[in-house]
Parts: sequence; C-alpha cells; structure tokens
Amino acid sequence: MPHTQMPASFAEIDDATLPPPEVRVLVVDDDPRNLLAMRETLADLDATVILARSGEEALKRILDQDFAAILMDVHMPGMDGYETAELIRNRRKSRHIPILFLTAINKDEMHIFRGYSAGAVDYMFKPVDPVILRSKVTVFVELYRKTEEVKRQAALRERLMAENYRVRAEKLEAEQALRRSEERQAMIARSLPILLYTAGPERGTPFRYVTENVEALFGFPAERFLTDGGFWESRLHPDDRERAAVQFEAMRQGGVSTVEYRWRAADGQYRTLLEKAMLLPGEGGRPPELCGTVLDVTDTRELQLQLAHVQKMETIGQLTGGIAHDFNNMLTVVIGSLERLGRMAFDDPKAARRVEMALQASLRCSDLTRRLLAFARRQQLHPESVDMEALVRNMGELMERTLGSAITVEIDSAPSLCPALVDRTQAESALLNLVINARDAMPAGGTLTIATAMVEAGEGDAELSPGRYVRMTVSDTGCGMPPEVLARAFEPFFTTKEIGKGTGLGLSMIHGFVKQSGGLIRVESEPGRGTSFHLHLPCAPAAVREVKEPEDTVEAGPLPGQGEVILVVDDDRDVRQVAVLTLQDLGYSVVEAENGPEALAVLAGEPRVDLLFTDVVMPGGMNGLELAQEAQRRHPALKALYASGYAHGVAGGLSGEGPGAEFLIKPYRDRDLARAVRKALGGGVAEAFPELKSA
Repeated sequence: MPHTQMPASFAEIDDATLPPPEVRVLVVDDDPRNLLAMRETLADLDATVILARSGEEALKRILDQDFAAILMDVHMPGMDGYETAELIRNRRKSRHIPILFLTAINKDEMHIFRGYSAGAVDYMFKPVDPVILRSKVTVFVELYRKTEEVKRQAALRERLMAENYRVRAEKLEAEQALRRSEERQAMIARSLPILLYTAGPERGTPFRYVTENVEALFGFPAERFLTDGGFWESRLHPDDRERAAVQFEAMRQGGVSTVEYRWRAADGQYRTLLEKAMLLPGEGGRPPELCGTVLDVTDTRELQLQLAHVQKMETIGQLTGGIAHDFNNMLTVVIGSLERLGRMAFDDPKAARRVEMALQASLRCSDLTRRLLAFARRQQLHPESVDMEALVRNMGELMERTLGSAITVEIDSAPSLCPALVDRTQAESALLNLVINARDAMPAGGTLTIATAMVEAGEGDAELSPGRYVRMTVSDTGCGMPPEVLARAFEPFFTTKEIGKGTGLGLSMIHGFVKQSGGLIRVESEPGRGTSFHLHLPCAPAAVREVKEPEDTVEAGPLPGQGEVILVVDDDRDVRQVAVLTLQDLGYSVVEAENGPEALAVLAGEPRVDLLFTDVVMPGGMNGLELAQEAQRRHPALKALYASGYAHGVAGGLSGEGPGAEFLIKPYRDRDLARAVRKALGGGVAEAFPELKSA
C-alpha cells in the first residue's frame, strides 16, 4: 500500500502508540461470597472485573462505563435481575451488552423463558462450572475487544478522510468490517440508494458481498450476483463492453478507477451506471479484494441530454435567425431591383418573362427564410383568440383533398374548449404541415385522428407554465420513427424523405411557432405503430376578444405619394437605396441616413419630415425602436414605420408599447412598401414640425 503525503497541519499518528481499549466485565450479585468467587474465576481473563451488589448499583455503573459482558444474579432483593436487564436493554448505549443470567433457584422453563425475553444471551445455573463460565465470558471479551479495535481504527481513518481519498477508502473498509460484525450497520447499508460490493481481483468471479438493495435497484436478488461470476458482465451493453473491460482491468491492477456504462436490468431496460472502485490489499493473510460503489445515474444523464438538446436547439435558432436576417436584407435588394427591372423591360416580353422567373424564385427564397425564422422563434406573430375546434373542422375539406381517399380522417373534439391565443395563419399552417407529414407516413393508407381538448398544467409540469392550454393532437397509423430519428425530428433541414421531397423545415417551423406562442409540442412515436404530435397552446385570457382588422381602404393599384418627406434609415446601403428609389418613383421626397445618430442629425437639419422609415436591427448603439422613441420625443407629430427581417432583433421586440405600430417584414415588394407607407401616414400629410403649421 503506497503511503500518502499528509498536510503539515496533521500530526503523524502511529497506531502502535495508542493504548488498547480497557475491557470490563460487570458482575451483579447480592451475595458478597458469590462476587468474590466470580472475581477469582475471571481473574486471568485480561479484563477488569467490576462488582455490583444490586440492580441499582449495576445501573449506576453502566451510566458512565461500557462493558464487554454482564453476569447477573436473577434473584436479588429490591430490583431483581429481570427488571435490571430490561432497563439495560431499554437504554440505547447499553442495549448491545450481552447479559448472562446466573441463578440457583429459578430453574423452571417459565423463568428461563422470562430471562431470554428480558434480553439475556445465556441462562446458567449455580453452582457454575468455572471453566465453562470463563470460556463463555472469554468469547464476549474477545468479541468486545475486536469490535472496539475496529471502531478505533475507523475513528483514526475518519480524521484524515477529508484530506485524502485513500484514507476514505480505508474508512470504507472499516465500515464494511463493522457491517460484517454488527447487524445494525448491515441494515443501514441496505437502506442506502447506491449499491456497495466487494469482489475478488480475478475477472469472472462472483461478488463476495453485495448490499441487499440490489434487488430494489435492478430487479435481481443478491444471490444471483454472489453465485454467478459472469452474470454482471453478461448484461453490459454490447457497445460498452470492451471499454468497460479495460476499466475493470485497471481496477484489478490497483488504484482508484471510475467507469460509466449501460447495464440491462430485470425489466429489459438499460440503466446508465457510474461505478467507482479500488483494490484493497489483504490483511492478516487474506487475499486482496475490490471494494466499490455503483450509482444509477440514468435520470441524471437523461436530464443532461435534454438540457444539451435544448441548448443545441437554442443555438441553432440564434444562428438561423441571424442568417435569415442577413438573407432577408439581400432578398429585399434582389426583389426590389427585379421589380424595377420588370417595369423597365415592359416592352421586351422575353426579358420581362426572365425577370418574372427570377422574381418568383426570390419570393420562394423569402418563404424559406420565413420558415427559418419560425424555427428560430423570431417571426412576427399576430396572436388572437382562435377557436381551435372550429379551425380544425373548417380545414376538414382541405385535409381530405390533401390526404386522398386511402386515408380516413377522424376529428374528436372535447366540449367547452377554451379559445387559444395564437396566430391563426401559423396555426393553420402548422396543422397542414402535420397532416402532410402523416400522409407521407401512410403511403398505403391508414387513419388520421385529430383531437382537441382543454388541459390544465400545474406546478409539477417542468416544461409548461401553470395554466390552461388547448391541446391539439394529430395521430397517424403510419410507419412511425425510430429513436435516433425521433431525437432529431425538430432540427432544421433534417428529413428522412428523398431529395426534392422535403426541406426538413416543416416540424422545425411548428416547433418554433408553438414555443414562441408560449406553448409546448410533444411527440410520441414507435416504428410500425404510428406517430402522435401533441401541441399545447395557451388559452386566451377572458379579456381577449376576437377582433377583426378593419378592411384596408387602400386600393391594390399604384399608390402615389403627395409630396410627403420620408426619412429612410438602414445600415445596409443596398437595402436603403432600393427603398429610396422605390419611394421616389412613388412621388415621395426622400432623405436617408445610415444609422440612428445620423438620422437624428438629419431630422435636426430638415425643415420638414413626415415619416420615419427605419430598420429595427442596426449597429451603432441605437436600434430602430430607440431611434423612433427619441425622434418622436423631439417631434411628437412624426409618424414611424418599421422594417426588419428579424422580428425579435432588439430587446423587448415590437410589443406595441413602442412608438408607432406599423411594421413591414423584409423582404417586401414595392406594393407592400407603398401600402405600408400610406397606412403609416394615415392617408394625409403628417407635418412633424409645429412651426410649419403657421406657414
């Protein structure tokens, strides 16, 4: 055993310098002659013999002294031996002391039975054979001395446990010795939530000792591990067997080793176990043995995997949101430029057709970025109170046409369903995506079930905030998903469909929409038994009512300006130029700025600005919201129009609390910009500077 360097604050302790524990034997008898005879009989026991002439005196001795054994006369005046033994047994510190009853009178079976009931370990009749008595007491003296020695060794090791792991292992060995010698400590070991074991250093040998809680932990009785040497290794996961074998071998070579592996329990499920063990050298001629612990960390590892998955999805969401923002800026330039080219190539049908093809392709790219933003939870939602049961039934005809005659649609709605607070368009799109996925999972036909119900989430739900939710379940009887596919179902661009038949954005878009709406999506799937998606959408508060937007009174045709002055602010020069040229073509007077501070400087120098058209996400320390707030503080009549390809690009988002309420999502077309500008201006000329009203 290698010696361990101890810190200077601890003195070296030599076990040999400590005095052995004093062993005492208590003799209780009211006859002084018997006491004298007992002392002579036990004189050569290498133990201190303490004499007591009554039960009361014996109890006083036990209060401040410990004894290896008690020899007690049964028949004594006052408190007899039975009463004294019962009081000794009722005291926690003395209940472990073995009691031997001695009597010359009470020899019938009833008294013998009473003696054993009072806690005696033996019942002897006077006159007692000195040899027999000495032999019996010797056993208890030696047992006491060994027990005290084990306790003493454990106390010494415990003092250094905090400073050295080796000493902690020695303490474990001492505790195991105590457990072997005392049943009480064995009961403590059985109640521990971890498995303790000892085993021989040879591979394939049965365990020498294993705590009885092994059956509660893994479903197999302890005898299975104590008799079958290869049982433990036979249930290792095939992928972990070779790696675990290397670690097991390291354990057998000595030192401390830790290994984590999967082990198949009695229910057939693999549990993730963390095993720590070390090789303890043999003492007193005994062979060395492995001593270790096994802890079930399955739940911990699953929680860690879930956390890692959430962090991964959040990271991907942030990445895709940023990409979509930059891509939307580029698409704004492309779409705006193509629309201008289309007007210029009006007289050239061939060129006009090519421009239109490019424009349509750009619009499809725009749809792709919207899907990315949906996954990243950065899309601009318009939540309203939606009757999900009515939404499902209204889409019934569309779903039947999409699914075909080979698939049966069943709709199951619960009564008294609360309306959900969601974006109606996104909810319809999510349902349609799930229906299409179900159709693809049932190429030979099957049954699609759509159920809606109201559920309550309580404090115990770790994923949902407490409250009421509308649960929409879409289930199919299709092929299902294996675990490795199920784990990646919501990742963007992940798909099991053939090339050209899926983008891998449908489920990720639904995931982002539900999360952004304050809900939760869960999925259950098993190969050959179908898939069920459960969408939990928050119920609309009682104060929320379904309010229809007023019809837009602006005509769909050209929307020319009336000489209003518009300040265009965007850090992307190309995006800014497209907006400037489009607004100038519409008849507006346009000034421009690259960022917030530059825009405020322009406002200070311009005699009149009617509308601030600003991007939301901009560098320079001031975003579009902050710019509009400061600009309207200086010029209260100034109107504002926001544009962004990244709805949550700034802290707080566009919650309606900021200045203005009009918002234009990038990429936008010329007609979208024209309509948004007219709506922001309110149909008239907005004069931002009061001094011009008198002019």
